[in-house]
Amino acid sequence: MSKRKHSAYTIDFKLQILSEVEEKKLTKTEICKKHSIPNSTLPTILKDREKLQKARDDSKFRPATKKTKLCSHEGLEDAVFA
Repeated sequence: MSKRKHSAYTIDFKLQILSEVEEKKLTKTEICKKHSIPNSTLPTILKDREKLQKARDDSKFRPATKKTKLCSHEGLEDAVFA
């Protein structure tokens, strides 16, 4: 049995999947096949719907960002970039 490669999806990609689920033109299984994602990933994306929409609306994250986690010390982060 081969292991599946772990892949991180962008916020934009996840929001696209959410919009397709809300349109209800395709079943959830068809959406998974269309985007080549595992069936177990879709419920996780649906569960994180509010978090993803908030990340898009806050504009702290670019749409190409893969993780929605901020640093715990923003002042330190700003100093490093400066």
